[in-house]
Amino acid sequence: MMIICLLLASSITHVLAFSSNLNQAQSYSPHLGARLVTGRLSTKLNNDTDETRRSILSQTLLSTSLLIPSFANAASVPVQRAVGSGEKRCREEGNCLETFELDGAVGWNWGGTERCDASDPNCGPDGRVREEPLVGKPVPDLGSFEITHVIDLTLNIGSGSNAYIETLKMGLYGNNCPGLVKEMVDMCGKGGLVTSKNLLLGAPVRIGGYGALTYIKPDERLEFGVASQKVAYAKSIRKAKAPDEFVPQPRPSGERLELARSESSARQHDAAGLISVPKEGIGYGTFLSGSDDEAYSNAFQITAAAAPDMDKAGRKVIGQLLDAKSMDALARLAGCPTRKLLPTQTGGSPLFKMAVDESAVIAKSDLAPKE
Repeated sequence: MMIICLLLASSITHVLAFSSNLNQAQSYSPHLGARLVTGRLSTKLNNDTDETRRSILSQTLLSTSLLIPSFANAASVPVQRAVGSGEKRCREEGNCLETFELDGAVGWNWGGTERCDASDPNCGPDGRVREEPLVGKPVPDLGSFEITHVIDLTLNIGSGSNAYIETLKMGLYGNNCPGLVKEMVDMCGKGGLVTSKNLLLGAPVRIGGYGALTYIKPDERLEFGVASQKVAYAKSIRKAKAPDEFVPQPRPSGERLELARSESSARQHDAAGLISVPKEGIGYGTFLSGSDDEAYSNAFQITAAAAPDMDKAGRKVIGQLLDAKSMDALARLAGCPTRKLLPTQTGGSPLFKMAVDESAVIAKSDLAPKE
């Protein structure tokens, strides 16, 4: 509604400015600079001005209306988030235009008095409280895959008295894609991921204690990473800002990169609960930012449903969730509300903090009984 109002205001301003110019033309000749005294010419300019005003304003309103979906079907526009009582009522009655509830008419829902508390595990992405808690999908079939490493990822959801814990138990297919799994184990382990030891002042990239759930595509996937290495380092030394000489770990390169490129996905993205990394490995999730500081902001994803588009993008499955509790937690996290800048946006960052408190890696060989 704000955008439409700005468009209307801008257009009307142009109309008034245009009218003002014409009025000036009634008083002064552009060529002679002398005052016009001919009544007939003045009357004609007045008539032309009125016609021009009406023409421009009608065209403006017509073009602006094209930005709004058919109001006859306004009530059928999919709701992305819960809205206030006015927008909700007009959408149900199908009269948003008549009542001038333009937010409800175009489906731009920016929250409202009826939106549930985002920190409530039963608060859905549409801003409404679910009648029943979400239940996870079945644990992915392990088949012939062998789990070589187990990672316990502990998330602290929300803050203050409303905070709660969710834990995801992940198993990795180290025999199928050893290079990609090593990157994951390093990043999730206590030592952290190191791609260069020749930094004047650097630090390993660790998701435990410094990472977060950074993106949610509701009911489809979760994305985890370290948003900024500088911020993470500042946190580790308990400072507000990292020193100027701090240098972030660069993306993997050389033999490490070539190994990651050469490995194939262990399986297709055909179920919920699969661990997926970028085509060229951790650190190459996006090229929107060339900064090494943000290279690991989207390190890996977990599917909340089958995702054939991830296969088309060349992403690689390197593991899976291992138990029903983790699958239930996945369903709850994938159903959380997100920040949306546009009504057509299908995903976004979580509405509230989802920090990775701990990340513990256990190699299967360490669990084997000692003889």
